[in-house]
Amino acid sequence: MDREFLKTFTEDIAPQMAYMGIPMTEAEMVRNYMEGSDKYVEYLEGRDDDAYFVDVPDKASEPKRFMKMRDRALQSKYGRRFADQYIQNKLLGQGGTGSVFEKPGDPSRVLKVQRLTEDPMYEEPEVGIQPKFVVDKEIDIQARAGEAGLSPRLHSVESYPIPKRKYHQGYPNPSKQDEIMNIMEMDRVSTVEDEGGFDDIISRKVKNFGFDIMKDYPYKGTQEQKNEFIDRKSQITRSENAKKALALSKLHLGLADQGVIHTDLGYGGERPDHLVYDPYSNKMQAIDFNQVQTFKHSNNLHKHTRNQNLLSEELQEYSPKAQAMHFLDHKSKSIFNGMMAVGQTEEAHLYNDLYKEIRAKGDLIATEDLVNQGQEIINKHTMKDVDNFHLKFLKKRK
Repeated sequence: MDREFLKTFTEDIAPQMAYMGIPMTEAEMVRNYMEGSDKYVEYLEGRDDDAYFVDVPDKASEPKRFMKMRDRALQSKYGRRFADQYIQNKLLGQGGTGSVFEKPGDPSRVLKVQRLTEDPMYEEPEVGIQPKFVVDKEIDIQARAGEAGLSPRLHSVESYPIPKRKYHQGYPNPSKQDEIMNIMEMDRVSTVEDEGGFDDIISRKVKNFGFDIMKDYPYKGTQEQKNEFIDRKSQITRSENAKKALALSKLHLGLADQGVIHTDLGYGGERPDHLVYDPYSNKMQAIDFNQVQTFKHSNNLHKHTRNQNLLSEELQEYSPKAQAMHFLDHKSKSIFNGMMAVGQTEEAHLYNDLYKEIRAKGDLIATEDLVNQGQEIINKHTMKDVDNFHLKFLKKRK
């Protein structure tokens, strides 16, 4: 991608999009352009009333007119070359700390673009800029998770020096150091949010299985046939939701095996814009490892323990033992959820009670052994186990 384009985009436009979103930022560009155009001023002067408004075309209902005005706005402010680059480089998403573009010439991959700094005044990620050490960790985790099939595969990383931004959050940039442009190339995926959410994903699969209420419902059938349709549809829906829960449990435990706890997956660990889910293979992946906790085995548990991923979290206020317990708490929660998904309700609660009892005694090794046993149980469970529990009508057939 054109370096001058990325320099200008990440300095001037990306931060606005992080706050306002892509559609509103583009609409604001058009509004500002129209307000400053000579033709629009003449139009306003020719009006009989005193109203002053900018009739910004709606992107949804007037896409061609909107795009034409947006491109004019970009060219007017940044020049023809920048406007052409903006059109050519398809922007897929904008977060607080990075922009995601479709890779030119290869729609199966994306480029995640970020501005980095080594200035010690930046200790945490901020809109428009990230500490280099944070992204270095993200790259390492992304690479390991990708190799394990737990995230999109990372193919390459490019970085080069760029001048520092003139402004930071609306004020003159206090940093004395130049910055770094960082570009990660990875596989393109469609997130759960892109697919409409977990409910929509599961609903589409259930319909594809012959349970579309509009097409497949036996409207002219007997009451018994109608009841059977509704009952089976309900069983399949519960089973698919349970498969999703088991897949999520396996994902969290898989990341834990890499020494990683993803802390940016929201309440319940199901943040739709940071997860990828295939309902047919029941494969779950995570993306965006900017906010994670990592652990190193040697700083916490004895080397002879079986949990070789156990590790020292970057929680400086925690003692090594507390760090390990914190890590085990996360794993234990995933084990409980996995057991519930396959219908082991009683076993799940027994496990949870036993975990709390052993943990309360402060016996780290015994706690870890219990978690290892629980994870072995989850690792052995398959999606067939979920179907066997939830699909009662299959048992009736036999």
